[in-house]
Amino acid sequence: MTDETDIAVDEQVQHDAPAAPDAPDGLNEDQRIAFTILSEICAATSLDVRPEVLRTHSPYMDVELVGPDAALTFGRYGPSLDALQLVANLIISRRTHTDVRLLIDAGGYRNRRAEALKTRAQELAREVKARNQEAELEPLPAHERRIIHTALADDPDIETYSEGEDPDRHVVISPRASR
Repeated sequence: MTDETDIAVDEQVQHDAPAAPDAPDGLNEDQRIAFTILSEICAATSLDVRPEVLRTHSPYMDVELVGPDAALTFGRYGPSLDALQLVANLIISRRTHTDVRLLIDAGGYRNRRAEALKTRAQELAREVKARNQEAELEPLPAHERRIIHTALADDPDIETYSEGEDPDRHVVISPRASR
């Protein structure tokens, strides 16, 4: 049931929301739409953040959320940032009907997380070699499992594989079988 009060509240929310920043120069039309959508999402939250395009590499746009509340956007181990990226990309795909995809970071979180995962992978690989027994990591999203696989890909003494079903899919680090 919609009444005049609901309309007045909606108008007030729209009036109070900060204007979305203009898309930076050098973006194509679909990239501009993607940037605008993310800007609108940021403006609709109570957080003081705004997107900045770091680079484009078709079909991806690397975007950093900047502002005083940037650290609040990723949560512990990044699920909030992953959810924001998923929602933004779903909206973008429906509005643009192209393959433009955002890779969203905040406060350099993704780089710090990747480095921590690589370090953990190397530590576990040393343990696997020393004990000659497999090690399982905690369930991770696909992009983080890929970091583990890539970090250990060149180690001749171990192999990695993923097992389980999402959201419980995890990486197993195993001694490489003798050939």
